[in-house]
Amino acid sequence: MTTSRTAMAIGCFLLLLTGAALAESSASPFSKLKPMTPIGASENEKAPNYLGASLGSTTTAGFCDGLANCDNSDKSWKAYAGIRMNDNLVLEGGYVDFGKQTGAGTNGEVSQQASAFTVAGVAGVPISDQIEVFGKAGLARWTVEQADSTGSAKTSSADVLVGVGANYDLGDNMGVRAEWERFKDVGGKTGRGGDIDLMSLGLTFSSL
Repeated sequence: MTTSRTAMAIGCFLLLLTGAALAESSASPFSKLKPMTPIGASENEKAPNYLGASLGSTTTAGFCDGLANCDNSDKSWKAYAGIRMNDNLVLEGGYVDFGKQTGAGTNGEVSQQASAFTVAGVAGVPISDQIEVFGKAGLARWTVEQADSTGSAKTSSADVLVGVGANYDLGDNMGVRAEWERFKDVGGKTGRGGDIDLMSLGLTFSSL
């Protein structure tokens, strides 16, 4: 990932942290990690915001078409923050680094690096006092850089993201999040663009 891309990611995350901090009020203290609390819960049970970071693995559909010795998966990471909009809905924004994929083509090694800024609506259903499942849908503003021996090209656009996952409450405003997400048509509908699937596991904090 380039220096400018890293700076953009850090700036976006700091902005999200600031917004999350402003959303917190003394009338809504955090009792436990329940970022997607259902209707009927008391105000003290509704965490107004949360922060998190996850590590995972990505798989990029279509990248290896026509390539030899190709690997269309890599390690990935993401950072995110959520702010409660109402009893059922949390607005979540974040940054995802999808890692790098490589293969051998007619012009030598072919590589692709992708990242995205995201915004999504997240809603969950509690399964027990410690576990809740959730779904999400939103948009990803992606950037893809592709390179081979003839040079490199960078493209950016936006498309849909969807996902499902679960939170496990560890207490003390901390939890574990497991998640699957699909980012549609990253790289566009031409070249080596395709859907990217991300499986991730991380920690979520419901206070600063």
